[in-house]
Amino acid sequence: MPLTNKIMKSNYHTHTYLCNHAIGTVEDYVKKAIELNIKTLGMSDHAPFNFLEDRSVRMGIEDYPIYLKELSSSIEKYGDLIKIYKGLEIEYFPTHIKHYQELLKELDYLVLGQHYIQKNGKLKSIYHLKEVDDMKIYVKTLIEAIETNNFKIIAHPDIFLFNQENELTEEMLYLSKMIILSAKENNVALEINANGFRKGKIIVNGQVKYRYPRKEFWELTKNTGVKIIISSDAHKPKYLFDEAIIEAYKFATSIGLEVEEELVMN
Repeated sequence: MPLTNKIMKSNYHTHTYLCNHAIGTVEDYVKKAIELNIKTLGMSDHAPFNFLEDRSVRMGIEDYPIYLKELSSSIEKYGDLIKIYKGLEIEYFPTHIKHYQELLKELDYLVLGQHYIQKNGKLKSIYHLKEVDDMKIYVKTLIEAIETNNFKIIAHPDIFLFNQENELTEEMLYLSKMIILSAKENNVALEINANGFRKGKIIVNGQVKYRYPRKEFWELTKNTGVKIIISSDAHKPKYLFDEAIIEAYKFATSIGLEVEEELVMN
């Protein structure tokens, strides 16, 4: 029996077949969003970025015009039924400011999805971060990115805690607070990423927890005034609303967080 959406009014983190690890065209997602009575859909496929050589997880430069054409076509065809924003998800590197600025000439917003840090001249995946020194680089990178005003949303900001299978230390909590306060000061939304609920759990001191969203991080956002959204991080149209979305809203409610129903992108 299909799920009935009565809680999710917008989604800003959505991927298409062009990123090489998702399925569905822009129109597929738009039609599914309309079916689900979602009022605002932000498409944010993984941005083309020559600096990152791993093409399997992002669209190529040659595919970007196709993406823009699909967006324009869907806006023209369905714009009276749903608000559609044009966006991309991308990593931040301080040497590539012009790239973000060029992308924003044609887009409504960028999502910061930081999947790598730079360390000793090399890239390191955030899924391999374990040491506090690496976490400091991640946090410094996020804060630099936030302060450029090129990004409206920080995707899975707590993912730097992915490998922490013990209680978080005071230093890790302090680093978390730095991200939260920077986002608040710069009016950037933090995302509770529903894709984390679709992935594995861990046991921390006898308690079952998700690798992300990490509850300890989100508890720190309470009463800070930072904007919080829930996004699907959908890699299939059916993920625009599924059990993971329901779990995300339960998660936010259990902590006592107020979630934004909609963001203004332009």
